[in-house]
Amino acid sequence: MINWIKNNKREAFILALVLGLALFLRLYKIGQFMTFLGDEGRDVRIVRDLVTEGNLVFIGPQTSIGNMYLGPLYYYMMAPALFLSGLNPVGPAIMVALLGVFTVFLTWLFGRTWFNKESAIIAALLFAVSPVAIIYSRSSWNPNPMPLFALLCIWGIYQVWQNKKLSWLPFIGISFAFALQMHYLGFLLAPVIGTFWILSLIQIKKDKKLFPLFIKKSIFAIVMFLLLMSPLFLFDLKHQGMNFNAFKAFFTDRQTTVNLNPAHSDRFIPVIIMTVTDMVLARQEIAVPLVSLTIFCLSILVFVKSKWRSSLIVLFVWLALAILGLSVYKQHVYVHYLGFIYPAIFLLLGALLGFIITRKGLILKILAFVSVIALVYINLKFSPTFGSPNNQLKRTESAVDLIIKESNGEPFNFGLIAKQNYDESYRYFLENKNALLVRGEEKIVDQLFVICEDGEKCQPEGNPAWQIAVFGPSHIVSEWRIDHLIIYRLVHTI
Repeated sequence: MINWIKNNKREAFILALVLGLALFLRLYKIGQFMTFLGDEGRDVRIVRDLVTEGNLVFIGPQTSIGNMYLGPLYYYMMAPALFLSGLNPVGPAIMVALLGVFTVFLTWLFGRTWFNKESAIIAALLFAVSPVAIIYSRSSWNPNPMPLFALLCIWGIYQVWQNKKLSWLPFIGISFAFALQMHYLGFLLAPVIGTFWILSLIQIKKDKKLFPLFIKKSIFAIVMFLLLMSPLFLFDLKHQGMNFNAFKAFFTDRQTTVNLNPAHSDRFIPVIIMTVTDMVLARQEIAVPLVSLTIFCLSILVFVKSKWRSSLIVLFVWLALAILGLSVYKQHVYVHYLGFIYPAIFLLLGALLGFIITRKGLILKILAFVSVIALVYINLKFSPTFGSPNNQLKRTESAVDLIIKESNGEPFNFGLIAKQNYDESYRYFLENKNALLVRGEEKIVDQLFVICEDGEKCQPEGNPAWQIAVFGPSHIVSEWRIDHLIIYRLVHTI
């Protein structure tokens, strides 16, 4: 690395600037920008118990669709960060941000190997400034590291296919297990890996020396994959195949989940439009059909004219199978679902623009350079880094501090009224600060604190939420405000 820097000082300097920009855009005021709601509170509560009490975890978070559970690997990834931060939830968010910057670096590295130095820098730069990539790189959430593990999977199978580096096979098994446990859309990586594994098998089959090693390493990859997925298998054995049955229902109840016949899907074009809008144009609907068509035509041109065919084939298969898979999904496609193709999108853009910039025609060079500047400008203009922070973490802790103070050292019950949140984030701080919180299912005490996130429409008296309803007839005796939160203290009505 040192020798490379000495021999490529200009490129190394530009790369350092790109990585520094990526680091700044992700870490700037991360404690104020990070998401900290019920899901994040649940995660840090589980990991805190893992770190402080050694409570092993065998399943991860539950999916929003299908009632399936992910594997626990993300929780084990969070553990060192939460421990080193003194149980501060900012620690895991910083971990995700650093993984995001590392993914930008790997995008440059792989782009440098696959294409040329111009393509690599452009790909890394566009990845660094992407608003979507920034948003999902500065909060602790299991789908957020997906781009890293997806990129490692694809890079590994490319090394096997093109360079016959069979030692990458076990690493692919490990990376694929991590990708799946970040989000089950990682399954869409399987046909990509499988396609190039079969192509590799066809090539190596005639080699009597490599073929036995190929089979041996492939078996080892499967073993590593199954080993990392084993907590989920153990969970299913103990719970009558709960996860397996959920998977089965997900794929058999096609009226609400998937349409396994792509020919009957009408979502192919909308998925492409969403991908270009969100990942290329900073979520701005600016000539999206034209940009999409330009990318498609340039892809064909570069494939025909360049010497990068094997690399481009990998990218085309990766993107095509991903878009095809998302187009048969009947539910709403959220932008974080695209996490497993983030690197592919930027690598493709880098390849196209890098190819044109290195051509002889001055007009083409200018057009490509202007395109890069325009894309960087629009992404920075609409960057979430320069918006107003949500302050969710600080507001949650401030609300908890107020409740502890106003409880006067007496036990209290607690409830939350919110349309799109639940109380795990508040419970995390209440438990960490040793508040005298008593859950309603355990005991009803003399006072109830209710946090309302829904503004003036909130009615804590007689609210049907279980932790409030179980307290019984009550009336408000005190009220406080922290930003948009309204905090009530209620006592029993005699």
